[in-house]
Amino acid sequence: MKHSRQRRPRRGFTLIELLVGIVIFAIIGALFTKLLQTQGRFFDKQGMGNAARNVSRSSLNRVVSDFRMIEATGGVAAATPTSLTVRIPYAIGVMCANDNGWSHLSLLPVDSMTYAGSGFYGYAWRYAKTGAYVYVENSDQILQNGTVSVCTSQGVTSVTNGRVIGVQPKLPDSAGLGTPVFLYSKVRYEFKPSTAVPGKLGLYRTAIALNGTESSEELVAPFASTASWKFFVLNGGSIAQTNPPANLATIRGLELHLDGLSEAMAATKSTAESAPFTTAVFFKNRTN
Repeated sequence: MKHSRQRRPRRGFTLIELLVGIVIFAIIGALFTKLLQTQGRFFDKQGMGNAARNVSRSSLNRVVSDFRMIEATGGVAAATPTSLTVRIPYAIGVMCANDNGWSHLSLLPVDSMTYAGSGFYGYAWRYAKTGAYVYVENSDQILQNGTVSVCTSQGVTSVTNGRVIGVQPKLPDSAGLGTPVFLYSKVRYEFKPSTAVPGKLGLYRTAIALNGTESSEELVAPFASTASWKFFVLNGGSIAQTNPPANLATIRGLELHLDGLSEAMAATKSTAESAPFTTAVFFKNRTN
């Protein structure tokens, strides 16, 4: 008769080994949790920083595209460090002739949506003796379709996809055939309390109509309290000054401080992330 071999009992963990293992796992877990918290805060801070930079970038294209169009001697109508009213050209052409109280202008081609949506506020014509533009704006101005035959009779052939318009009051007869003319809209850019992000600043663009009505839109928010523009002036060197000059015709460029903020605050932070952003725009076609 065979006897079965006696099995040795399997040895398990002792209480001390179990406690040591629990302590080790607790230490590793605590370190891993700390790592996750640190990484989470880092990515949160990065995300808020990107949000602040996006505020600056979002406003840049619209503002710069308008400001680059400003004519040097009369493009700025009113200015403070946080508010700027400018005349923005949207169509350019030449004078054909004065006829029956109207000045007929032959305009170069311009995008139809831009032309229709810009909002006519006035026109400016170039005074040949000084090279400066003379601005004509008053509530009695009229813009209408012109007569092509008036231009062709003076030897001015409209460019393909261009247009002929008539304006009142007419240019002086001394202006002469071929005088450069442009149409412009009037717009105010300003930093003021935001409606989208209460308690912060927003950048607003307000289109001003001839009858005085205004159409305002908030382009982007929020901005830091340092958001503003400074002014490069004639013979003022390369340093922009904080306040506009008494004679706005001497402004030769703008230094834009589009300092964006994040809407939310990163974890463990008591303030929103900021993104200081500075660029400059200089006016073209100046005579001095």
